[in-house]
Amino acid sequence: MERGNFGADVSPTDNTVPIDTERTVASPRFDDKSVQRARPAVPLAPRGKARAWPLAIVFACVLAGLAGGLLGGIALMKYQGSKAASTPPAAAEGGQAKPDPQPTNNQQAEASQQAATNQATPDGAQPSADGERAADSGGEEAGAAPDTRAELRAALGGWVAATNARDIEKQMAFYAPNVEAFYLARNASRASVREEKSRLFSQARAVDVRASEPEIRLDRAGRTAVMRFRKRYQIDERGGEVLQELRWRRTDSGWRIVSERDLRVIQ
Repeated sequence: MERGNFGADVSPTDNTVPIDTERTVASPRFDDKSVQRARPAVPLAPRGKARAWPLAIVFACVLAGLAGGLLGGIALMKYQGSKAASTPPAAAEGGQAKPDPQPTNNQQAEASQQAATNQATPDGAQPSADGERAADSGGEEAGAAPDTRAELRAALGGWVAATNARDIEKQMAFYAPNVEAFYLARNASRASVREEKSRLFSQARAVDVRASEPEIRLDRAGRTAVMRFRKRYQIDERGGEVLQELRWRRTDSGWRIVSERDLRVIQ
């Protein structure tokens, strides 16, 4: 079978599939049609340099984040230190104590007061810090107002007698309507003090309270007084001795107790 003239009409520039078993590479042609189909040469971009700048940016961002975190931590530490240094110390206790919302806070305050009085002289005559405040605000030593001191001693004797007699009416006559400090309580009303005293008297079969010669400090106006004394007590089988403090205020009806507390347990 003859091949005839197959492929005679095919253009030399058309893509053809050789049918021979051995293919040969055609030589390049530079006719008009090949030139029209040619593509412009594009140089290859350097890949190594193109990928280098993103890594540098990432590295710079990491370093900036670490530096920012370190500077922020240092600034926070300095701020906290300056804030702690600029915080003023707690103000001294005012003339009228504020109520403590929880008994645990009262116990801590009372414990700190007792610790302060533990440094007193053996006879318990040295006043506590807030006692010194009351004296320094215009107070005078004992002996400056003998008549007033005699009135206060008489009031103390009547208070002790009413306690031993368990006479709640006579004892409550010595208290002001508002008691700034009543042992662990603060700003106690006279009704709450009466309730506590009544409970104690109703549970005790016998009450024996004895007070030593009190130390009395008055303000210059003679309107308030701080009284400290050793109190021995025996309530049924329970007894002991404490350093007690009573604070008095002069009213139109006489001297009234505005604070009652134990400063230190002696035995």
